[in-house]
Amino acid sequence: MCKTKFRCLMIAFSIFLLTFGLVGCGSDDTTKNTPPSPPPNVNDPQNPDPVEPAPAETVKVTMYFPTSDATGLAPTERTINVTKAASEEVIAGMFKEFANPPSGLVAPLPKDTKLLDVKIKDGVATLNLSHSFRENFEGGATGEEMVLYSIVNSLTTLEDVDSVEFLLEGELKAAILGGLDTSTPVTANESLILK
Repeated sequence: MCKTKFRCLMIAFSIFLLTFGLVGCGSDDTTKNTPPSPPPNVNDPQNPDPVEPAPAETVKVTMYFPTSDATGLAPTERTINVTKAASEEVIAGMFKEFANPPSGLVAPLPKDTKLLDVKIKDGVATLNLSHSFRENFEGGATGEEMVLYSIVNSLTTLEDVDSVEFLLEGELKAAILGGLDTSTPVTANESLILK
């Protein structure tokens, strides 16, 4: 008789626990349903190390643009905005500036030319240019001289660039535009600079 009462009590207790446990599962637990905290405020004095975008720097450079009659290269001062003053980034900025010649001067790059990559090692800036550089060039021998030396004379104004090597889609060409030797890095030609 005691065993039967004990069993009945255990069953009743188990049912009680199950019922109470199931009801507890559906309860509104406010610690689990609170919305996530907002991200820390960058101006919050309690957050001393806010993540901010890198500030833009400006670098002043001298660039050379061909005259409209191809008699020489005119120096022009430009300001390039960069995130860091690494020469590779400055060169990329200079290539964008080549598309905006000053009044009376000519954009040196053939249409749709893209700078695919630039590396500097031991004073040599290696430019990897798109096929458009060669395919869209229309200038003859004098035009070729203006295009190549506009680039070379401009880039060699940078402190760590002494010469420029030209690649076309990753390949070194003996004469990238058909005439002048580009099988080795090209140095500046100051005789073309207008005084």
